[in-house]
Amino acid sequence: MKRTTGCLLGLLLALFAMQGMAAGVLKLSRTELKLEPGKPAPELYVENTGDTQLYLEVEQKLLLNPGQTPEHLVPIQEVERPELLVTPGRLVLAPGQKHRMVIKELELPSRTQIWRVTFRPKERLVINAGGGAPPPLVVSVGYGAVIYQLSSDGK
Repeated sequence: MKRTTGCLLGLLLALFAMQGMAAGVLKLSRTELKLEPGKPAPELYVENTGDTQLYLEVEQKLLLNPGQTPEHLVPIQEVERPELLVTPGRLVLAPGQKHRMVIKELELPSRTQIWRVTFRPKERLVINAGGGAPPPLVVSVGYGAVIYQLSSDGK
């Protein structure tokens, strides 16, 4: 069943791309950032290179076990005292619009922390199956950035 659903989704996405339908397309200025003590935070831009509005949800999570599988990610809402904040959590980009994300170090960590920031565009596809009301199909593909927040001793 999963294989059939995956094949169907792949076929639908291919048809969507081939028909040249309008869509928002997300582009990140970088996928890896390093925050070093005493230096300004590097800039992170999100840009809509598509031809329709792009609705984004932004998730920030702390990676607790770097280099291990499976990863243990904690949403920022569950971190007791987060030392980094990436905002906004949601945004809308018009075609061709570029937005600078705010990266705010709230506190210098006692040891290096790794954060994952995921940008999820919300797309709605309508499939015409021939009869009745077409069922909506929501596609959610995440684009990610990793932020290394270094401590004062570099560990």
